[in-house]
Amino acid sequence: MAPVAAIAAGVLGSAPHALAAARAPAPIVITIDPAHGGRPDPAHPSRPFDLGAIAVNGLVEKNVDLDVGTRLAKLLREDLVDVVMTRSSDVYVAPAHREQISIAHHAALVVSIQANASANPRIGGSLVRYPTAASAAFAQTVSDALTAQISVDGTPDGGTRLGDAAWVRNPAPVASVAMGYLTNLSDSALMETASFRQDVAIGVRDGIEAYLPSIVARRDAIRAWRSAHPGMVPPGSFAPASASLGGTNGFQFGAVIAWLAAISAAGLVLLFRDAVGRFLVVFIALLVRMIGGVMWLATYAVRRGHRRPRVSVGRQAEPEQVRSGSVYDDIPL
Repeated sequence: MAPVAAIAAGVLGSAPHALAAARAPAPIVITIDPAHGGRPDPAHPSRPFDLGAIAVNGLVEKNVDLDVGTRLAKLLREDLVDVVMTRSSDVYVAPAHREQISIAHHAALVVSIQANASANPRIGGSLVRYPTAASAAFAQTVSDALTAQISVDGTPDGGTRLGDAAWVRNPAPVASVAMGYLTNLSDSALMETASFRQDVAIGVRDGIEAYLPSIVARRDAIRAWRSAHPGMVPPGSFAPASASLGGTNGFQFGAVIAWLAAISAAGLVLLFRDAVGRFLVVFIALLVRMIGGVMWLATYAVRRGHRRPRVSVGRQAEPEQVRSGSVYDDIPL
């Protein structure tokens, strides 16, 4: 197996370096989850929908969540993040499917955009929940950045809290951002304004990038690659992805797989070399016999061609005439 090992070392040692030299740095993937969504459909009464909380001023949570989520996605895409949205329109997406979308896209972080509600209308302020202890640090970082951004709007900091069981199986850190209470008059009035929604998006973006500084570093690396490779398109869509389990962006290792297949074939030949040798001996013997038979037929055809009587051009051979007589006819007298 020494030749196979040598070939494998050469292929696996050089191919990744060549691929790395030609491929741009991949963008970081982050899932943005605007909570709730959908609307009642009289034609399909069994179709699920989730409006979320409804404020006393008529503000519907699903619409606020989608607007803030869209603003946040735009800010992150400006930093060349590959954003995957669980929904980008007013549709219902089941909680389990939202988590599947994030896992399928290998998101590094997940942010769910929500609003709060309480039976006590005096309770207000922002709150960031997290599903497990593994996400506590991420939730705290987002909460700090959000508070710094919206405190000027008069929204108090509600801190962080363990909760949101919908994301407990997600391998990436998750922060569920509740920007305020729709049941609080002050909070609901703020959530009705575009300026507050933009402040929430900026604060969450700042928290994401504070927790994952590699986003900015990756952005700079992608921009540098683009400058060095004008006209080439780097990987990553940077386009909205919504409520679907997307596939890959194209398989990047076809050449390596082809080399590995060739190496495997060579290894099998070496492993079963006795059987392969016997097969080759029989195959070569049959091939030699076939070639010998063809050569004999060609030689035979040439010999038969030489034995045929030659006829002069423009003159046909006349049949030999038979004369009658005796043996004395040719003796001179």
